[in-house]
Amino acid sequence: MKMKTSFNDTFKGIKVNANRDKGYGLYPVILDRMYTQIINLQDYHSRITVIRIDLHFPESHSLNNKLENTMLSQYIKKCKADLGSSNWGNHKRFIHGWVKEVGESGKPHYHLFFGFQTLQRNLGLISGDGHSGVWKLLEDRWSELTGGTVHFTKQHRLTRGDHNAFANCFYHLSYLAKIRDKQFGTGESHRRFGFSKLAAKGREPTVLDELMAA
Repeated sequence: MKMKTSFNDTFKGIKVNANRDKGYGLYPVILDRMYTQIINLQDYHSRITVIRIDLHFPESHSLNNKLENTMLSQYIKKCKADLGSSNWGNHKRFIHGWVKEVGESGKPHYHLFFGFQTLQRNLGLISGDGHSGVWKLLEDRWSELTGGTVHFTKQHRLTRGDHNAFANCFYHLSYLAKIRDKQFGTGESHRRFGFSKLAAKGREPTVLDELMAA
C-alpha cells in the first residue's frame, strides 16, 4: 500500500504533531478520517467526549496480524455495547479510530480513540492505585480478551464551536497518524488502521465509508 505522507505542521488550518526538521511526518488520510468523524459526531451532539488509549499485548503474545485485527474489532464492539447499555449511560452514537504500530522491539500495539456524547455521568478516575468507572471498563475488556494492558492518556471534552478545545484534541490525536512504526507496503493483507463510519447528519454512509469502517 502506497500512502501519501506529509510534514506540514497544520491540517485544515489546525496544528498537528509534525516537524520536517525532526523527521516527524504524518499520513494525511488518517488525519482526514479522524477530523471527519469528530466533526460528524458534533453534527449530532453539541458536547462530546473523546478519549485516547494505548493497547498492549502480554509479553507471551506471538505476532499474528490477522488475529490481532480480529481481537481489536471484538474489543471495540464489546466496549461500544457496554457504553450503549443502561449501566453506562445509553450512549447512542460512537466514533472510533485505531492504528497498529510495531516498534523497534518488534512488539505490536494499538493506539485507539473513542468519541461519544458527553453525559452527566462521571467517567471515573485514572489512578496508580487502580482505575474506576469507564477507565476500568476499558481496561477490563482488553485484559479479558487478550491478557494485555491498557495505557490511558487524557480525555477531551468538546463543545461545538469551541475551536481551542477542538484544536487541542486534534493535536493530541494526530499522534495516531505518525509515519514512524507503521508497516505499510509489506504485501500482507491485514489492516493497519480503521475508523468508524458515522455519517454527517442527514447523509447516508457511502460504499467507501462501509469499506473503511473497522
